[in-house]
Amino acid sequence: MERELKLRVAKEDLGTLRQVPMLGQSGTKAGTPHLLTSTYFDTPEFSFHWCKASLRVRAVGNEKIQTLKLDGSAQAGLFDRDEFEMPVNGDAPDLKLLCDQIPEQSDCGKLIRDETVAARLKPVFVTRINRSAFALQQPSGDELELALDEGTIEAESGSVQLAAVELELKQGNPDALYRTALDMLESVPLRIDHRSKADLGYALLVAEHTEAVKAHPVVLDKRDSVEDAFCAIARNCLDQVHANEQGVVSGHDPSSVHQMRVGLRRLRSALDLFAKVIPSSSGFNEELRWIASELGAARDWEVLAGSTLEHAGSNGNANEVQPVRQACEQIAVNNRQRAAAAVESVRYTRLALEFTRWLNRKGWRDEMSDEQRKAIGSPVKPFAADILRRRHKKLIKRGKGLADLDDQRRHRARIAAKKVRYATEFFASLCPKRAVRNYVNALTALQDDLGWRNDAVVADHLLKSLLTTSPEAAPGAAFARGFLASRVAADHQTLKKLWKRFKLLSSPH
Repeated sequence: MERELKLRVAKEDLGTLRQVPMLGQSGTKAGTPHLLTSTYFDTPEFSFHWCKASLRVRAVGNEKIQTLKLDGSAQAGLFDRDEFEMPVNGDAPDLKLLCDQIPEQSDCGKLIRDETVAARLKPVFVTRINRSAFALQQPSGDELELALDEGTIEAESGSVQLAAVELELKQGNPDALYRTALDMLESVPLRIDHRSKADLGYALLVAEHTEAVKAHPVVLDKRDSVEDAFCAIARNCLDQVHANEQGVVSGHDPSSVHQMRVGLRRLRSALDLFAKVIPSSSGFNEELRWIASELGAARDWEVLAGSTLEHAGSNGNANEVQPVRQACEQIAVNNRQRAAAAVESVRYTRLALEFTRWLNRKGWRDEMSDEQRKAIGSPVKPFAADILRRRHKKLIKRGKGLADLDDQRRHRARIAAKKVRYATEFFASLCPKRAVRNYVNALTALQDDLGWRNDAVVADHLLKSLLTTSPEAAPGAAFARGFLASRVAADHQTLKKLWKRFKLLSSPH
């Protein structure tokens, strides 16, 4: 199992990194650059790539090393995956050497045992990397290897320059990787690296769309403690956040912005749910709010330019609305670029590293008394039932007379509904399935109605701003505002019915 934390660095900052004190303690031969030339192999249709694996042969002096890496998890730049490495005779891979190590029935196992695959392997790209490696012995006893890489990835279709830092755990606790990365971040700007060298190589060959990733269901056990449940829920939220980072950075897919924002909202909701028993740093809440707001600005304009104006222009008014749509789409693109810059920033890198480290090492225990530690060791089911009851009660209180509330009070009710939804989904596996299904169905219908109403309120503010920034869109903006207002008014009875239906239910627990 390979555990590596990958970070990107500007080429001009590599020299500064070589001077940091921790690297000076690695010995006289440490840090001497040596060339690593790795040739990646695949079939003409990229069978290994589609199997989420990479196969290479690396020249190390006079020796040739074959390496197969399988798909694993990647969180905040930490790649955790299976790696199989062995000497090989010659410049080409020998798939037979892998048969004893890869299960026969796995996708990759079937691939390496297919003789036609072996016969059709060919070089697809080459990496030429000057690597300076440093062995780091931590006071804690953890052993790391820090590599500073500079070079190129070359394919027939083009090449890409590379400057990166790789921290590999040789022995010990993965916390040492995050601790070391944060120490280096004080000396030079680093960025989380979302892609491996193989990913970058295949990007030169295959035009792939980065799909937005929705949250996976949280699965808890009735025997789990409160702390166990918190860790599982927080990691589930983080998985959604990290899975959408690359999509946001690419700047092409609004859905990735939306799903990363949802993941951040879920994470903030989880911190709020457990705040009385597992307090987090106020700094985390502030930084999570910051990155969510950077994504939110892009999302608001995307919604307006998309579904909101689509409804406004669906009644034979498309020509009038078109200038508005064009202005909104341009603002959305600009804000998407701003969101990408935020996710690529040192500030976000620090947040991701610090929060992941806090979660992995259970940093909340540092300031806890024995009594508090005992409390978070208690079973989660009673805790979950109490949370669900209290959140439901709060929503019922805030939603009184929901259809007739003003925008501000209805917004508060909408936020309460969202928190109930997240809490229910977090603890769903602890509750009767039928009760959860009926409750979530009614809550979802209510949320959807409150959601588009909120979109209409946000849209009204955004459309007002166009009057000064895009005068050519003023007539269409005025029409769209009137259309949305009439649509909200027409929804009065529907919202009343949805609220009445939901009030008849009790929270599942």
